[in-house]
Amino acid sequence: MASSIDPLTRLHGILSSYLSEVLGVDRSVVERLLAPPPRKEYGDLGFPLMRFARSSNASADSIVESLRGKLWERGITWASPTLEAGYLNIVFDVEKLGDEVFRLLASGWRPSTARTSRPETIVVEHTSANPIHPLHLGHARNSSLGDALARLLEARGHRVNRRFYVDDVGRQAVVASLGFKLSGVTPRELAYRMGVKVDHAVGWVYAVTHNALEAVTARKRGDTSKVDEALSTLARLKERGDREVFDRILEAVGSLEDPEGLVSEMMRRYERGEEPEKSLIRGVVSAVLEGFRETLSRFGVDFDDWDWESDLLWSGLVEKIIEEARRSPFLTTHKDAIALDIPRIVREVLARDPEAASAIKLPRSLEIPPLILVRSDGTTLYTTRDLAYSVYKFRVTGADRVINVIGADQRLPQLQIRLALLGLGYRREALNMMHYDYEIVSLPGRRMSSRRGEYVTLDELLEMAKARSVREVESRNPGADRGWIESTAEKIAVGAVRFALVRPGRLKPITLDVERILDLKENTAPYLQYTYARASSILEKHGEIDYLKAHPASLEEGSRRELFVEALRFPLVSAKAADDLAPEDLASYLLRLADMFNSWYQKDSVIHEEWEGARHAKAALVLLVKSVIGEGLRLLGVEPLEKM
Repeated sequence: MASSIDPLTRLHGILSSYLSEVLGVDRSVVERLLAPPPRKEYGDLGFPLMRFARSSNASADSIVESLRGKLWERGITWASPTLEAGYLNIVFDVEKLGDEVFRLLASGWRPSTARTSRPETIVVEHTSANPIHPLHLGHARNSSLGDALARLLEARGHRVNRRFYVDDVGRQAVVASLGFKLSGVTPRELAYRMGVKVDHAVGWVYAVTHNALEAVTARKRGDTSKVDEALSTLARLKERGDREVFDRILEAVGSLEDPEGLVSEMMRRYERGEEPEKSLIRGVVSAVLEGFRETLSRFGVDFDDWDWESDLLWSGLVEKIIEEARRSPFLTTHKDAIALDIPRIVREVLARDPEAASAIKLPRSLEIPPLILVRSDGTTLYTTRDLAYSVYKFRVTGADRVINVIGADQRLPQLQIRLALLGLGYRREALNMMHYDYEIVSLPGRRMSSRRGEYVTLDELLEMAKARSVREVESRNPGADRGWIESTAEKIAVGAVRFALVRPGRLKPITLDVERILDLKENTAPYLQYTYARASSILEKHGEIDYLKAHPASLEEGSRRELFVEALRFPLVSAKAADDLAPEDLASYLLRLADMFNSWYQKDSVIHEEWEGARHAKAALVLLVKSVIGEGLRLLGVEPLEKM
């Protein structure tokens, strides 16, 4: 009787277990090397057996012969092992394999990610945007990557906790809140007056207040170029917002005796949780988070926990870390402030701990300065609070691993934090925390600066993509229901943006072209959604599949065989993408499978196939491919569409 585990995952498990045992090699090494050969005439799976057999007691020939017997014992009669040029090659008997797959499909089975035998508790912290303006393009990439990771790891069988870090402590949140204090309006009142989402209103006030403060400070310094730059930005901001509120903020900032002193005092008072700063800043930040949640919900992203930076301060966790640092032998002073001597931690701790040195890799020729913990005015730095948050994430969840999705510009601070944790004795946390960095994303001809109020918001991007999608859906479905058109266009737009921000890989800068990411002929999410819809249409026209009539031998034909085997690889491909934290690998696989499917079905009709046995077998192949593309899209946060 066929196992409920898909055939290739079952085969892969047996091969990995046996080869690991007989060769004395770690199973993870075998699993990584057990892969399709570079040329398909070699077989369907290959493994460099002679590389390891030389150091074992058994000959390569005896290993292959013994493996053949083990596969037969386990009921796998469709995989034949051979030895050629030092490689173990596995060739599939597609007729027998097809028979097993048809029985599985008939029972309701559909391909899914292979489950790990070693499930972990994994925290994925992502997005964590500064709550002073709407989510923009950079946050969109962060969200797309972080959510795809969480979905993949969960599908792999891990316990995943998604967290958003609310960065409400520091100058930026204070500046935005000061603007509302001086203007006399609340974020929601201003949003209503401007006719925008509340986070957009806060972003405008932040930019106005920041530049008003910048103009006053620069004028006192006699820096005319800075004054001119700030005034130019303010003139543009006035045209985009509420003029009355704008004038109030400028007048109030201009009358302040010591604006920078006021900002610093508000920062100190908020860190201590004092009123009225506590209610003021919490209120402004909460309003922004309301806007975040609305955008993220539209983007298909949610979180298990929202952690406020201020709570870490008020609970005493940050002070606990500072006290531990004060007692540490690595305490030093840097720029007249207390700090941790990171270079010394590298020399005296990291260099003497091979496991830690392997986990925390230092870039060559990078000079790592000490990590300042407390400013001379007594306020903490964000990196100090990040130290406490790092410990908190492990302790509150019991995490085995923590993955922080944070931009590449934070590589040095993130490295300093891990080394500081190591020096303070938090070795487990330091070794099991990962900075999952990514490069910038932009739109052609647009530059971004939150301080100048210049950014492309995720809301804008989705609206641009949706408007383009509506036109495309309307042209293909004249006379269709308006609600269906809007709903379909929304799903296409969201999928297109998410897929485009994941597919290139996180370390490649992206310039996003809205027209291209929506092109049905490009390597895009809409192309995959269209392929899925095409498969649905074929199956609808075919009608119910009779698996008893389906003849698996008909799958032996060249392009059918290749497509069949490739689709069956999905559980292993998605499992490896999860293990490697590489959602882009899953995206590439789906595009390759879609190309193979589209090329095949155009030449080899399902509906017009005359032989009944082949027609039902080909329909089963279409169902298999459709199921794989649908599940793969969902793992990347893209909704499959039955019709486009």
